[in-house]
Amino acid sequence: MIVIGLLKRILTYILIIFISVACFLIVFRVPAAIFAIFAALALVLVSRIGNRGFIILIVLGSFLIRFAYIIIIDTPLDSDFKLLYDAAVLFSRGDYSFSGQVYFQEWAYQTGFVIYQGLVIRVFGEAGGIIALKILNCLWNTGITLIIYLIARNFFGEKSSRMAAVLYSGFVFPVTFVSVLSNQHISTFFMLLGLFFILDQRLIRMRQLPRRLIAGFLLALGNVMRPEAIIIIVSLMVYYLVLFLRAGDMRQRMKRVMQYLAVLIVYLAVNGLASYAISESGVNPQGLRNNNAWWKVVVGLNYDSRGGYNDHDYQLVYGGNKSLEERKELEKDLIRERLGMNSLKLANLFLKKIQNMWCENALDWSYKHILESNRVITLFYNPVRFSDIDAVLKDLNELFIYASMILSLLGMLAWRKSQMDDGLLIPVAILAASFVIYLLIEVQPRYAYMQQPFLFILSGAGLDILYRGFDGFSLKRAWTRLRDSVSHGSGQQ
Repeated sequence: MIVIGLLKRILTYILIIFISVACFLIVFRVPAAIFAIFAALALVLVSRIGNRGFIILIVLGSFLIRFAYIIIIDTPLDSDFKLLYDAAVLFSRGDYSFSGQVYFQEWAYQTGFVIYQGLVIRVFGEAGGIIALKILNCLWNTGITLIIYLIARNFFGEKSSRMAAVLYSGFVFPVTFVSVLSNQHISTFFMLLGLFFILDQRLIRMRQLPRRLIAGFLLALGNVMRPEAIIIIVSLMVYYLVLFLRAGDMRQRMKRVMQYLAVLIVYLAVNGLASYAISESGVNPQGLRNNNAWWKVVVGLNYDSRGGYNDHDYQLVYGGNKSLEERKELEKDLIRERLGMNSLKLANLFLKKIQNMWCENALDWSYKHILESNRVITLFYNPVRFSDIDAVLKDLNELFIYASMILSLLGMLAWRKSQMDDGLLIPVAILAASFVIYLLIEVQPRYAYMQQPFLFILSGAGLDILYRGFDGFSLKRAWTRLRDSVSHGSGQQ
């Protein structure tokens, strides 16, 4: 009987292992296995290290991952990124002739980023300018990772805030995108830093007014690099409106109004002064203006291109040597025509744009040149097609983004309204405003770069719930109970 019982126990253990491995191979394929291992290591990291040690580790780890990537993957300049870099090279030589191009006349707001790149090139030279800018991208994105943690810890538990930052540090898209000379890196960093000065109650020891003045300056600086801060300004208006309505007396209400005005006035003043300086210096007579605001809407309402950039619209609007007035009238006609499409078709377009903007990936911007060459690389002494690695990275990227979405949704649904800190209205409003705005204007998966950190900040809410739910849970005790249950069942036989 002892032998039979022992045999049954061995067979039971083998069956458990077999089913576990089978499920792992079927459900948790390579991307999910990598994600599970990353999450498991992250859980250990956030639980077993002090505050100072965690900050050092998250900064150093995030930077080294990104630095290693730009050393391994040499992304060539392409599309608008090449045009902007070439203009920056001219600026570094004191040549402002690039401003005569149609691109910089229509979308003069790109000039701020050209100046930034030009200054870097002037310091490091044309030979070292590209790698210097990529290293700076690593620093900007590492800073974003740290600020996610610093903002989240004002609302959520320490472990949840750390986990949110660690998840972002491994998020595939920003890791790969640092090799692309995009203005999104530096712009998003300064805008997040500006919000940190508004929201932080733990590190910054300053009065409310100076904090708002600094925040307005940082938001403007980010906007000069890439004009997306209007979404944040509108979201701050929603936040301060709620604070205004919650205020107990007129004095408190006026205080809230003044705080918002401090941010807004500095933001508008810095943007205006920067535009004026660029115009008067001769770098670009158009300053930082957007002289064709309708173009993004024209493209965004193109059903055939799913609201993305397409050559057909470009040739339609910019072909044939049309005057500025003719282009604007044509764009308005196209917008009216496209908004008048069948309501079901318009709804279908919106669904496609949501999929394109929020659910697809922009990894190709980093290594498209490798994919197109059908390269085979050696990985662990085995030849592997890069297209297979690309498939794994894209699946892994989806796991990170969907995990952040599910955790954010879990937190927002589970928290009662009375328990939700008013400060969380800002990331919620930023995501909501972006969602609505991008239904109408041009979309690309990479355009979600600025919004994604806020999604990871909000994921701290869902992580808080999970941590509370598993509080006191012990894997060792669970395994002991399972083993005792199996042993008890075998003994009864």
